[in-house]
Parts: sequence; C-alpha cells; structure tokens
Amino acid sequence: KSLRNQVIERLLAVSDVKLSASDVSDATSLRETLDINSMMLVALAADFEHELGINLDDDELGHIQTIADLFGVIEKAQLRNGTT
Repeated sequence: KSLRNQVIERLLAVSDVKLSASDVSDATSLRETLDINSMMLVALAADFEHELGINLDDDELGHIQTIADLFGVIEKAQLRNGTT
C-alpha cells in the first residue's frame, strides 16, 4: 500500500464524513470537506511521526489546508530525516 493510500485511509477513518478514497483528491480540503479540525490533525500527525519515524514541523502543520499540503509536509520530513 502506498503512503498516499495509507494517509488517505487514515484521514477518512477519523473523518465523520462518509467518503471513499475515490471521492478525494490532492485538492480536498481537510477542514471543509473532511471536517478534520486542528486537534484531529495533531493526533494524526503524531501517529504518522511514530509510524514513519519522522518529525513533522508544528509550524508547517498549522498551514495544512489540503491533502496535498499534508503530503508535502510528510515528504519534507522524510527528506530531512533521510527516510524516503
């Protein structure tokens, strides 16, 4: 399973909105479409940090609006940690 699919599955699992992976794209808004608030995002970030062995930047987390933004933050963290 790709990282992208894992992330999307996790987002959909915590969201109360009933969507499938085929219903979302990189442009999907975490807050508006998936109803994921900042507390939920912080909890997800902690899970990703643990699972992927990375450290996500808190400032970058605060600027995440879309699924693509989240992937970008994860990819940057992987590059910083050399875990790509």
